[in-house]
Amino acid sequence: MASALGLVESAWFFRRGRQYVRIVRVDRRAGGLSLVVDGPEGSHVAHHFADPMACAIHQCELERQLVTKDFHLERVRAMRGSPVLVMPPLPPSPPGPMAA
Repeated sequence: MASALGLVESAWFFRRGRQYVRIVRVDRRAGGLSLVVDGPEGSHVAHHFADPMACAIHQCELERQLVTKDFHLERVRAMRGSPVLVMPPLPPSPPGPMAA
């Protein structure tokens, strides 16, 4: 993670088969919020917001897009107070084909 200084508030894990997407909301010490999105397929992008409502609206849109692409919310973790640099890794992929 480059220069994102802040505290991790919470993380959402979405899964489609063996693909995972992690959305992490970060409370930036300099002000505002960031959404850090990891996956699928190794992609990584950070979105920065001064307004908490704009952040929430963008997160809802990201989640809607994931659901329309057959991703399912697997879990949510409240992580208030955890440093950005210790975000948990994506969960391991289960062996074998996934049951529908």
